[in-house]
Amino acid sequence: MNKTININLANMFFHIDEDAYKALQRYLNAIKRSFTDSQGRDEILADIEARVAELFSERMKSERQVVGMKEVQEVIEIMGQPEDYLVDDEIFEDEPKTKTHYQPKTETGNYRKLYRDYDNKFIAGVCAGLAQYFGVDALWIRLLAIIIVFAGVGSPILVYFILWVIIPKATTTSEKLAMAGKPANISNIEQKIKEGLDDVHETIKDVNFEQVGQKAKKGASSFFDSIGHIIEAFIKVFGKFFGVIFIIVAASILISILMSTLGFSFFNFQVFDGGEFFYYEDLGILNEISPWILGLLALVAVGIPAIVLFILGMKILVKNSKPIGTSAKTILIVLWIGACIGIAYIASNAAMHQNIEATVSDKKELPIVKNDTITVKMVRNEYYDESLYSYDHDYSVKYDENGDVILFSSSVKLIVRPTERENARIRISKSARGISFQKAKQRAQGIEYNYVFEDNTLKLDGYFLFDEEDKHNNQLVEVVLFLPEGAIIYPDKNTRSFHRNSRSSGDILPNNSDTEEHYHQVVDDELECLDCPSSKKERRKKSSQKTADTDKKETEVTKDSVN
Repeated sequence: MNKTININLANMFFHIDEDAYKALQRYLNAIKRSFTDSQGRDEILADIEARVAELFSERMKSERQVVGMKEVQEVIEIMGQPEDYLVDDEIFEDEPKTKTHYQPKTETGNYRKLYRDYDNKFIAGVCAGLAQYFGVDALWIRLLAIIIVFAGVGSPILVYFILWVIIPKATTTSEKLAMAGKPANISNIEQKIKEGLDDVHETIKDVNFEQVGQKAKKGASSFFDSIGHIIEAFIKVFGKFFGVIFIIVAASILISILMSTLGFSFFNFQVFDGGEFFYYEDLGILNEISPWILGLLALVAVGIPAIVLFILGMKILVKNSKPIGTSAKTILIVLWIGACIGIAYIASNAAMHQNIEATVSDKKELPIVKNDTITVKMVRNEYYDESLYSYDHDYSVKYDENGDVILFSSSVKLIVRPTERENARIRISKSARGISFQKAKQRAQGIEYNYVFEDNTLKLDGYFLFDEEDKHNNQLVEVVLFLPEGAIIYPDKNTRSFHRNSRSSGDILPNNSDTEEHYHQVVDDELECLDCPSSKKERRKKSSQKTADTDKKETEVTKDSVN
């Protein structure tokens, strides 16, 4: 049974085994003897004790755990023996009397950590710390920051203040060594402190030569220090609030993405998209991929940034919270990059399945000549009882008379154009997308669309049907009505949403609220209202003249001159 001793090492409290305490005491006394004549001896010893305490703290799994001989030996191997340390009877009586020089044990992992380099700061040491971390001159980081500020890319000043808040300042020698990527062992601590003393001596020697420059730098430093104190005071007041906000946002994101993943993977939950719900199985090409894969990729890609945000919030609220280990960071980064690559691959694969568009057309002549009147109206499907309104690239799932799934779409476009022929003509163009031209053409041919012409009335279906296996391939039906010079058209009021076309379509049917339920005659490749009120007719005439002046060439190009 061994005794346990309570010690205070660098203001940190530890329970230590008696044998381990004696070994640690001998080790620290040997270090003190080796630095008897060294400049900065007290500072070196204080930093070494602080580093030893830090290493003990890293190895303690709980506050009640006792430091044993194993932990002491590990710390000694990492810190290394003093260069003039002689292992003899006076120190370790049971060891052979051999003069041995020990080298520090190489710690696994990367020593380099991100801190603010306050010794080489201009404002808060952010740029200097980043330069130390990436191993470049601070001048280049500062120049890059200035360029970004003047270029107006994002919010660089806000980012700087955020980095100022979240990146700790390197205060101890161990932190300054970690910032430079060096292990905090005895030799490096001694070297770092002696370098600081040498810098002080050089500063004293050169004070007369650089007095003006030092005053300017001191003034700038004092100014930014004042700003820094103000910001730090602001952070102390509002920092906790932002920490709570970060945690709430991160938790909300994690819960949402977790529920979505479970819903997709187990229960085929509905997803809301533009006013209509659909199931995972309705996602077109994506349903060829296991919902588990998609769910996990989404969970990792969105969840890991949320976890980082949560940890950031905890760091703001709890100052002594332990950071994520290097191994955990590496695993999270690899998983996140892998998830992003997987999502990008799936998205590109889905895009490839809609990369090529094909159109199949059918033209027929109509018995409408000069001075004849044609009435155009849209017809809805009585069985599906859908309203007559055109939606671009939209569909809904229906069931036919046999109970089979059929897809219903109202992506129908109506265009009226002039023709040089004596008779009117109608062209039905069906288009779809696919991974190849043949596949896209096959899908376009699979579109079921009908119209009826009787008694000078053109009844156009305001919808079309297609197979379930062809969903999400941008199916569209375009109805182009070519009218000869002098022909008269009477559009029904239910055609309004179907002919809202841009000028590039060559549509001569005005896209106005008073176009429908009026008679329009083709005059000089334009439509002239015959029964509009005088005010509307005058306004329509000006609008038509403007359209004719602007799109005359385009209208001529779009004339139907096919033999």
